[in-house]
Amino acid sequence: MGRGTGENVGFARTVRAAVVAGAVLVVAVVSGCTVPSTLPDGSVPQVAPVGLNGMAQDPTADGGNVWAADYFGHQLLRFDPDTGRIAERYGGLCDTDDVVVAPDGSLIATCAGEGTVVRVQRDGAVGVLSVVGRGVNPIALEPGGKAVVVGFGTTDDDRLLRVPLDGGPVEVVADGLPVLNGFGFGPDGRLYAPTGGVEALLGSTGGLIAIDVSTGSTEVIPLQFDEPGRTGLAFAVGVDVGPDGTVYIAQGVDPALYAVDPSTGHATLVGTSPEAAADNVLVLSDGRILLSGFVALRSSAGCDGVE
Repeated sequence: MGRGTGENVGFARTVRAAVVAGAVLVVAVVSGCTVPSTLPDGSVPQVAPVGLNGMAQDPTADGGNVWAADYFGHQLLRFDPDTGRIAERYGGLCDTDDVVVAPDGSLIATCAGEGTVVRVQRDGAVGVLSVVGRGVNPIALEPGGKAVVVGFGTTDDDRLLRVPLDGGPVEVVADGLPVLNGFGFGPDGRLYAPTGGVEALLGSTGGLIAIDVSTGSTEVIPLQFDEPGRTGLAFAVGVDVGPDGTVYIAQGVDPALYAVDPSTGHATLVGTSPEAAADNVLVLSDGRILLSGFVALRSSAGCDGVE
């Protein structure tokens, strides 16, 4: 992706399309089988994912430290954003849509089709943490690390839920919310989320909100663009927040990444992507930014002989 040339160039970061096994993540091949977590020799298969959705950085791993949910491939995988090599994977899961790394190192993922939040232990054991409803999509780890919050992206469910990691009762944090997709907490403790859903394709009306998870109140952040005539995004699909509070929001169609000052709403174009569609954003601890994509090419290819 290229760098933007907006006036607030201080917001810009190096933007890289995430690459796995030498293939751009936004397009991959359905293998027609469940890729094993490891091969008989103990190595990890390098079969490319079908597509990638939500992502999370693993603070306990060196090198291959980015986890990603592969919705169509029903798997979670960890890869190295520098080399594209897959370091760890768990297949045969649900419709994994988004993922976070819990403080104990386990993976917490949303299953949109099944309506569940699951925990995947690093030995491969899988358990259902909570049944919350079909269409559950974005997930974020609360700053205290004791719970996750989840939202809904494809149904009429308008809630934001808090799911304790100790198996405690699920709480409704807020309701009456718009359709949500990948979101993230800012240093101010608020949860920033894209709005508009697929409907925002018509008229480019996708936007940004901030949710106070302690009260359930929301604030619409009016976006102001340098591009003449632009008032919103064509399918705002994912948000992550940098350590300085800059909010990064992705446009799904004609993929582009914008850096937003949440105090003013000023949105600076950071870069565009040549790929077909974007799905989520991840700000790495070193300041780089990854975009994932979910467009899949269907194939009857099998798993035999792949490396």
